[in-house]
Amino acid sequence: MAKRRYGFDEAKIQRYLAEGRGTGQLAAYKPWLTIQDVPSSGRVSRISGWRTARIHHLLSDGETGLFLMFDWEDSVVDIREQFPLDREITRQIATDIGVSHPRDTQTQTDLVMTTDFVVDVSDASGSRVIARTFKPHAELDDKRVIEKFEIERRYWELQKVDWGVVTDVELPTERVQNLQWLHPMRSLDGTQVPYEGYWQDRVRVVSENWHSAGSMAIKGFCRWLEQTHGFQSGEGLTVIRFLLANKQLVMDLDREFDSLAVVSTLRMTAPVHSGQSRSA
Repeated sequence: MAKRRYGFDEAKIQRYLAEGRGTGQLAAYKPWLTIQDVPSSGRVSRISGWRTARIHHLLSDGETGLFLMFDWEDSVVDIREQFPLDREITRQIATDIGVSHPRDTQTQTDLVMTTDFVVDVSDASGSRVIARTFKPHAELDDKRVIEKFEIERRYWELQKVDWGVVTDVELPTERVQNLQWLHPMRSLDGTQVPYEGYWQDRVRVVSENWHSAGSMAIKGFCRWLEQTHGFQSGEGLTVIRFLLANKQLVMDLDREFDSLAVVSTLRMTAPVHSGQSRSA
C-alpha cells in the first residue's frame, strides 16, 4: 500500500531537512510546508511576493490576508512562511510544561512545528525579527491549540523574538480586500501590448493629466482617456491600479475603492515616468 501523501515519518522529515526546507532568505528561502504537502481543508494560495521575488505558499485565507499586509509594508525586508522550529527545542519545552509534543497520528513521529510567518523588519527604530501565527478566533479556546501556542511562545521567547497570534477578528477586512485587488497589478509585464513601452506611455498620460482632472469622477476620467487619448476600455483603470499598487497614487485602504469618487480623492505622490513597478 502506498504511503499517505500527507503523513510524516522520520525518513520524510530527514528528506525535508536535506532539501534545505526552512532555510535561505528572500528568493532562496524554502518553506517547510508547501500547499502540496498538506491536506486541503480550506483555501490555499500561491502568491508572488514583491518583497522576496518568489512564490509564497499560504495555507488559509487568513494567512493570505496577513501575508498581503506584510508584503505591502515598506518596513518589511523579508517574509518567510511555514517556518520550521528546532524540534529538539520544542520537544524539551513540551516536556518542561507537561504537554504532549505534536505528532503524526499514524506514525507517532514527532512533527516539526512551524510558525506561519517569520518577518524581517527594518525601520527608524532599527532592524528586528518578528514571528506571527494566524489562527481563527473561534479556535482560541481549544485546549490543544493553547498547548501548542505555549510551546511556540516559549520557543520564540528563547530566541528573543517578538511572537504573537493574529486572528480573523484583527485582520481589517476592507484593507485585505483592497490589497488583494492591488497585489497582482504591481507590474504590467507579461501583458500583450502593441509596441514596446506601451504601458509607460499610458502611465505618462495618466500622470500628466491627473491633477487637472481633480474634480472629475474616476470613472469619467477613464472615459475621457478613451475619448481623447485612444485608451482601450479598461486601460485607464488598469493604470490607476498599477499606480496605486506602486504607491504612486495613495488611497484609503480601509475604504472600498469607488470609481464614482472624484479623482482628487486619490493623491499622487510623485511624477511617474515608467510603466515598470518600483523596486521593493
